Amino acid sequence: MVPTFSSTNFVKKYLTSIFLIICVIILSVFLGFNYKANSLIKEQMQHQGKAFFQEVVLTRQWIAQHGGVYVKRTAEMTPNPYLLQVPNFKVCITDQDGEDYILKNPALVTREISALAKQDGLFTFHITSLNPLNPDNKPDSFEREALEKFAQGEEEYFIYSQHGADFTFRYMAALKTTAACLRCHAGQGYRLGDIRGGISINIPATRIIAEMKHNHIALIASALGTVLLIFAIIVYISRIFIYDIRQAENRLIRMASHDFLTGLINRREAYNRLERACARSDRSNAIIGILLLDIDHFKQVNDEHGHSVGDTVLKALANSMLEALRDYDIICRFGGEEFLIALPDTAPIGIYDTAERLRKAIEKMRIELPDGTTLHVSVSIGISHRGRDENIDQAISRADDALYLAKNAGRNRVVTAQEAEDIP
Repeated sequence: MVPTFSSTNFVKKYLTSIFLIICVIILSVFLGFNYKANSLIKEQMQHQGKAFFQEVVLTRQWIAQHGGVYVKRTAEMTPNPYLLQVPNFKVCITDQDGEDYILKNPALVTREISALAKQDGLFTFHITSLNPLNPDNKPDSFEREALEKFAQGEEEYFIYSQHGADFTFRYMAALKTTAACLRCHAGQGYRLGDIRGGISINIPATRIIAEMKHNHIALIASALGTVLLIFAIIVYISRIFIYDIRQAENRLIRMASHDFLTGLINRREAYNRLERACARSDRSNAIIGILLLDIDHFKQVNDEHGHSVGDTVLKALANSMLEALRDYDIICRFGGEEFLIALPDTAPIGIYDTAERLRKAIEKMRIELPDGTTLHVSVSIGISHRGRDENIDQAISRADDALYLAKNAGRNRVVTAQEAEDIP
């Protein structure tokens, strides 16, 4: 038997490698998109925080440049006690109509604006430093960490923080001391250009985080869907390839083990099967019958009718023998117009009866020719049998001697090896 090449396994490995490479590429692309989307959202939040910070700084600068803002005093309003400690500051004034006004410094104004923004759910901000005048401006852990980074030379810092189910984007940038700032903070030892604190911006980010999670899920679903689609395509293609390859392999195997004209197994495949049959017969002490069959006057058929008719005769004989013999009998085209038949587990009388039955069946055959005429042929058969532990070539050689005797004795007959051996 011709060993099959595992090309189907090769195709599976090859397509699996392609699939894995494509998966890696697709996952890399989707991960890249996901990373880029997250980076863009992060940059957007950072720009938004910076924009709010700059708006607050501009508001503070305007207020500081004008020495603060006076607002009409109400019953609930009290002067800023920290401003009262600053020399030459008019914290409370009265206009020509007797209306009282209170001075609001930049920090207080921005804090009150932050409270209004928080009420509207927009954002909040907080002015703080490591050395605040007002205890309300004391930094929290995030702000303290940011201020420490500012002291090391950084100018901005941001994170996402979570409180329960809510997320907040926290942005903070450094505040540098200006001339207007020194009016209130000169006593703290600040000099022009020093970083005296920072403004932290808190932007609600729950919706954005939710959108990012939905984006992650959508990207994962898209990636998995794409991978599954490619997997289905590759499976479909691999099945087509494997089917075609198996068909081609079967054709190659048949071409390597069968005679292309008659469809019978060839000589090499016959010997392979005979070796296995001999191994079985040795275990069971059975006899294998050997028949060598030759078409009588086949050269004359080719000469008179042409080789195409000769091919028709060979195919007709092959089909006739396949129909007359058992499925496990071994039939091969031994060479030219000669055929070898092996009959496993067959008694000597059975071997002879089978050969005689074949001879008579072939003698009665009517082979239709293309011109409408019929052709009759006969065969000569030499038979022998292979005993236990005997070389199969020896049994074939004895059958060949018997075939030679049958042809010399007038053809269209069966001769046994024993008859051939009895002739001196």
